[in-house]
Amino acid sequence: AIKMGTLAKPALLLLLWQSVWALDVPLEVRQPPTIIKQSMKEHIVDAKDTMVIECEAKGNPHPIFSWRRNGKYYNVARDPQASMRRRSGTLDIYAWNNPEQYEAEYQCIASNEYGSAYSNKIRLRLYRAPVWPREIVEPVVISAGLPLVLSCDPPPGPPKPETYWMTAFPTMRPVRHDRRVSMGVNGDLYFSNVLFNDSATDYCCNARFPYKNHTITVRVKGEMHEQKHVDFPLQCY
Repeated sequence: AIKMGTLAKPALLLLLWQSVWALDVPLEVRQPPTIIKQSMKEHIVDAKDTMVIECEAKGNPHPIFSWRRNGKYYNVARDPQASMRRRSGTLDIYAWNNPEQYEAEYQCIASNEYGSAYSNKIRLRLYRAPVWPREIVEPVVISAGLPLVLSCDPPPGPPKPETYWMTAFPTMRPVRHDRRVSMGVNGDLYFSNVLFNDSATDYCCNARFPYKNHTITVRVKGEMHEQKHVDFPLQCY
């Protein structure tokens, strides 16, 4: 009985030592790719700058990257105006000549031996400086008490403009919205019934185009004159 006890102790110590050694040196964890950074679905870029479409992913082993453009394989290596960053799927496009050809839908794919991860479908669009079309709108004369719609028709962008209306007499002030006066999603101003005091010197539809870190405001002006009826003559400049 004494001999059996002395043999059991070394065996137990050996087992404990092997367990500690296994905890100190864990096996490397293998992982399929996961997208960790990507451009927005509606990605607006300035053609005067390098056009960047972001795509980064993690995984073990580190994933390799490829791209689709309009649903088809995009061979970046054969495009002299584009390159892909090292250890990343981020695209740099230097399209100073004919940048319109790069307006398309892009999708990044990160792959390793354990699987693939797909980015969102990213719609690349070029930023274009907004220009309000030059047109003359005939005066609108309407009797008090009737409904009226003042059209705004801002430049479409991109990006999509934020519209608002202001009156310019005696000072520039926002048009107050209530149950009688409201603005539609397209920027038009709605009067459920016009009043004599709705007539103002100037009604202005403003379109704000947020891009990068600054805002561009485009304005259409309309001169107003008080008459027997509420008069809304609009003149675009």
